[in-house]
Amino acid sequence: MKKIKPAFLPAILILCLLIGSIGNLTSVLGVPALLVVVLLGAGLYFGAPRLDHLSTRQLRWGIGLGLLAMLIAQVVVLHVMPNTVYHDPYRVLSQADQLAAGHMTWDITYFWRYANNVPLAYLLSLWLRLTQLVGLSTNLSVHLLSILVLDSFIALALHTIWQLSQRASLLVVAFGFFALSPFAYTYYLQVFYSDLPTMLVLLIIIRSLLNWSQKTSRQRWFAGSGLVVAVMLGAMLKPNLVVLLPALLIVGLILARQHLWRQAKLTLPILLIVLGFGLSLPATKVIDVAANYQPRTAFSFPATNWILMGYNQHSNGGYSGKDVGRAIKLPSQAARQRYNLKTIPKRIKTLGVVGVIRLWVVKLGIVLNGQGIQRWYNGGFRAAPSWYSNHAGFYQGLTVIGYVAATLLMWGALMLKLLRWRPDLTDPHQILALLAVTTALGYLAFHTLLWEVEPRYGQAILPLLWVALAAIPRQAIQSRPRWANQASLLNGATALLVVFGAAGVLGAQLPQKQVIAAQRSQLSVQYHAKPKAVTPGTVLAEVVDVNAPANYFSVQIHAGSQVQVTLTNLATRQHYRLTMAGSVARLHHQLAAGQYRITVQNLTTRGQQVDVTHTYHYQLAAHPLTVNGQSQPTASLIYTCMQR
Repeated sequence: MKKIKPAFLPAILILCLLIGSIGNLTSVLGVPALLVVVLLGAGLYFGAPRLDHLSTRQLRWGIGLGLLAMLIAQVVVLHVMPNTVYHDPYRVLSQADQLAAGHMTWDITYFWRYANNVPLAYLLSLWLRLTQLVGLSTNLSVHLLSILVLDSFIALALHTIWQLSQRASLLVVAFGFFALSPFAYTYYLQVFYSDLPTMLVLLIIIRSLLNWSQKTSRQRWFAGSGLVVAVMLGAMLKPNLVVLLPALLIVGLILARQHLWRQAKLTLPILLIVLGFGLSLPATKVIDVAANYQPRTAFSFPATNWILMGYNQHSNGGYSGKDVGRAIKLPSQAARQRYNLKTIPKRIKTLGVVGVIRLWVVKLGIVLNGQGIQRWYNGGFRAAPSWYSNHAGFYQGLTVIGYVAATLLMWGALMLKLLRWRPDLTDPHQILALLAVTTALGYLAFHTLLWEVEPRYGQAILPLLWVALAAIPRQAIQSRPRWANQASLLNGATALLVVFGAAGVLGAQLPQKQVIAAQRSQLSVQYHAKPKAVTPGTVLAEVVDVNAPANYFSVQIHAGSQVQVTLTNLATRQHYRLTMAGSVARLHHQLAAGQYRITVQNLTTRGQQVDVTHTYHYQLAAHPLTVNGQSQPTASLIYTCMQR
């Protein structure tokens, strides 16, 4: 039996996950989340043998009914609490909606600056066209796509975990992570973007390599074809998938050193993966032509822009508005490249060795932080139900504790396995585990050492960590005392009490700014989105459902515009005059729950400009925008109603 000693790569991953764990425990909810992890961990330790005795029939019925309940809950969430998607996902959705309507133009500078999202916008437009053939609205089409991708990922992940481990207890834990935590009901359900498809692609790639040496020629043909397509799509959607190549190289070198390369039979799948990456380049060009997209280097950013932000200590290596603003002012891509190549070494020199290491640690903590899963690209619910708004602190606390505890519980189980693991590369499953560990480290290294960071980025390694957890052999189970089952139930009940109690008590200490109603989707002035020209005497109006008391209301107008903005309570007929502050009209006043109408009037003798979001088939808000009494269902003002 050939083994690698010491287990260097697993040790590095353990260190990374420890830093990430600390980062997830920094909020006021960190202590209860950690307590829940300890309680559930102990409960699962005592209860695992009993779970492992579940029959295959019991597992199928239990998991099947659980997934059905999850699907019903997802539909309810999308129906009751649709959110206002903003920033990058909305720009992609808006462009896809435009392309699906047959308007093959690119009207804002966003896609010239971030060309990596062109394939996503085009592929999404194909889906919208397909669903329009059967009469589905764009809103329903996007929701359906989110559910299909998300639930396919969850089902495939559970199937893979069972294939690799054959452990009922691990399968039940995985089901709990995916279906009982906020994972299935927040960001990945409510916002369609490239993150979830990338996770699905990674899982498909890993599955294609599963038991490759034991596949028949026919099975290899199907698996190989899927592998090429998955890699090609993944590389187009997220170029950082390229970290898979050095991971494969490292694993290949380890196998060769142990004289196990021929036995592993990975030459063909690796060549297919390389082919997939190679095909992604011409495929992107084909999409550019089909979408009538033509790059403009005057607006595009070189890759060094993200490296520059990655070494900005003031933004902790994250997105920097100042860096982006400076880049926009430079006249060309070449000028931006020269500036970046000159500034990056200066920043590293200013940081020094200690400063660079400190920044890396901070970035690693950020990229692995899952506390904000509900907030990612969510501008607030369009009209949050009163039961949610009146207890928002509790529900937000529940979300944070739930996802952090689920994440740390999985990480903890994996770290314990990694500590004892000495990879036996005669086992195909352990080769897969080593590849998963190495690829996960590649993602973390890419964003920590090189690129800029956001908490979302670290979620990409989620399928890799589950594969590693399932594929690494478990240690022999020690006998449990007779009271183990009772202890397991007691720990689980106590963990639930901690979750709900802490969410209720500490949730009130979370930031108190709560969005009651909003429509914040927009293409943004910074990307040269065109405002609506409002002629003299024109009246724009839109009804907003405010389901809970609020004390702040704002409407984005446009810098320099002179219009009158009022808010009217439709029940009491009370009027409120909003005051201009830059490009936004604001009102600070206590507002009762009810229906309100925003009215924007041009009372001047010349034309004014107002920021209006307009789509072709995507409905932005519950009520249409009216212009001089004419209804425009797919247009909306940009507004935010809050309790501050």
